Amino acid sequence: MIRPVLTIIAGSNGCGKSRLTSTARDKFQQTPILDPDAIAKSLQATLGSGNSNIEAGKRVLRLAEELMAKGQTFTVETTLSAKECGFNLMVVFVGTESVEINLERVKARVKKGGHDVPEEDQRRRFPRTLANMQRLLPLADLAVIFDNSTHQGHTLVAFGHAGYMHWVEPAPEWTKPLRR
Repeated sequence: MIRPVLTIIAGSNGCGKSRLTSTARDKFQQTPILDPDAIAKSLQATLGSGNSNIEAGKRVLRLAEELMAKGQTFTVETTLSAKECGFNLMVVFVGTESVEINLERVKARVKKGGHDVPEEDQRRRFPRTLANMQRLLPLADLAVIFDNSTHQGHTLVAFGHAGYMHWVEPAPEWTKPLRR
């Protein structure tokens, strides 16, 4: 029996997760993608910006539970409960060299009509995202790590499985905590 796959697209606000999934449609668009940011954006018109992020998070959790109950492969930015339900876990992590890069990208996104994330939230989440990734890597059946610090776009820096990673040298400085 083929086990369903949960793909987690992880990274800090503004690192380029949505850009990755939209530009690599052939890799990510073949299964449902639960994107809290896209849901929040659609809810802003009816709920206002204050409640849209909370409601989007609730909707993503409900949808994820439904897909897990059906044993259906899907992609989401966060959740680990699927591992306990017999899913293979694929993790795609997008990182950047500094929170300043992400702050500028979020500002640019807002200017184009996208959703905002308060600066204090971005600064608080940035180091926490990397720490969460350290815990997630050993659980992943397959993992891929990209650096998106430059205008070159998403650059492969590592790939592996079950915590055993192969690094493309020279790996960016920000990956040091992941290499321990």
